[in-house]
Amino acid sequence: MKGQAAMEYLMTYGWALLVIVIVIAILLIINPFSAPQGCRFDQTGFTCNNPVVDTDAKLFMSVTNGNNNAIKVCDIYCTGDRSPQPPAFSQLTNLRTDKNCTGTEVVILRRQESLEVSGFYGTSAVKPLTCKGPDGVSTASLTAGSEFSGKVWIFYKNEEDGPDYPIRTVSANVVTKAVAKSS
Repeated sequence: MKGQAAMEYLMTYGWALLVIVIVIAILLIINPFSAPQGCRFDQTGFTCNNPVVDTDAKLFMSVTNGNNNAIKVCDIYCTGDRSPQPPAFSQLTNLRTDKNCTGTEVVILRRQESLEVSGFYGTSAVKPLTCKGPDGVSTASLTAGSEFSGKVWIFYKNEEDGPDYPIRTVSANVVTKAVAKSS
């Protein structure tokens, strides 16, 4: 009788234990507890798609101008600092223009047009668009598969803004996994 009771106990709770192990394995595979990947701008008028950061912290993504008018993109800045305050103008190392956004490297983005940020910014693609670490100075330290969570700041002017009009800013929260750099 004891053997039969032991077998019934093992069969009943063995199946339950097997189900629990399978559920845990599935949860580990799909990882529902990680932050969703993607990017989202803090204000309407801009959208971004498919953000990717490589292990050299170079940013790749597509930004679409959904505003009612064309804009002049003065600079794009990527940082691991999630602060709501934009970086100081002196930190903008990718800047291809002067403070009035009038240089030869200004990118005009018409309504509903997209800008492909492919690790570089600007028409001559001289400087890479490298994401800075949370301190805003050093390059973000990433390994393949690690998560990058930060902000992308776009500094722009509407095309009809005068030369003395201040540069506008918009930011997007970006969460993505780092990928191995292409050779």
